[in-house]
Amino acid sequence: MSDNDSLIARLGQAAEAVTGDDQRATTFARGLILGALVGAAIAGSTIWQRRRQAGQTLPQAPDEARARLRGGS
Repeated sequence: MSDNDSLIARLGQAAEAVTGDDQRATTFARGLILGALVGAAIAGSTIWQRRRQAGQTLPQAPDEARARLRGGS
């Protein structure tokens, strides 16, 4: 495998290695992998969007938080 192989291609090759010659099982495994990746992307996007809508920011270092409370930036 070269460094230029895409993640999807490598996961597809892994699915083929696990399922052997069974084409139906390979197709199922590829679909399962793709579904998991899409689901993770959607979940991450939803979490990010909810955090932004709630006005939350990333946690600050303690010194930065104290400076903001004192009126500094």
